[in-house]
Amino acid sequence: MASVWKFLVGVLVGLLVLLLVVEFGLRWFIGNELRSSFEEQAAADGVTMEEDPTIAFGSTPLVLSAVQGTIPDVEITTPSTLQATDQGFLGQPRAHVVLTDLDISDTDNPVAAHMVATTEVPDEFLLDTVQRAMREEGADGGLVQITGLTANTVDNTLDLEFNGGAAVLNLIPRPVDGNLTFEAAGASLFGFGLPQQVSDLITRGLQQGVQEQAGDFRIDAFDVIDGGARLQLSGENVALSEVADTQLPRR
Repeated sequence: MASVWKFLVGVLVGLLVLLLVVEFGLRWFIGNELRSSFEEQAAADGVTMEEDPTIAFGSTPLVLSAVQGTIPDVEITTPSTLQATDQGFLGQPRAHVVLTDLDISDTDNPVAAHMVATTEVPDEFLLDTVQRAMREEGADGGLVQITGLTANTVDNTLDLEFNGGAAVLNLIPRPVDGNLTFEAAGASLFGFGLPQQVSDLITRGLQQGVQEQAGDFRIDAFDVIDGGARLQLSGENVALSEVADTQLPRR
């Protein structure tokens, strides 16, 4: 009887060790795939990655998730690879992505039932966004030029500077029903009030520029922070291949 018991204990210990090895192997493999994918994206963007992304799967064993075809929780943190150039920005801002109920039944196209992503972008990135939007509107190079943007945490505004400081327009961000809007406070230029059509054009340009970068995802929050802004995006039934779009890629 003692021999049978020792045999059973040995089998159970062996199975446990095997499960631990498989669990470790799965986590390493998926994490390595993520790092490789991010390195390829950084190389395609022409930037250098100085920090590895991280991935966490919660407390549910991946072995069980693999059998069920769904990973309940996945958290991905990718470092910033933003680099300023004469033509704009290359790379991606830092992002923290939380995926819920990731369906891995189709290994070529995993889909998360829900996604929440948080990313932070610097003043310079936002300035480049509004300047590009103005160029696309054909409004760049006129009498009124946007030359600076500062995140004002005291008033919770983005303060746009014109013509090297001749005027400042304060924009108050307001996410509404998944879309981003801005309320413009008054500004004057050379002692005269900034024309309403100019203010509307600038406000619309920044709004469209940020919304374009967010893609089809909802903008649930836009908080002014020291040196820039923090955005929270969300989406339903999100393919893992689309998660990169939450990092506000340059287009």
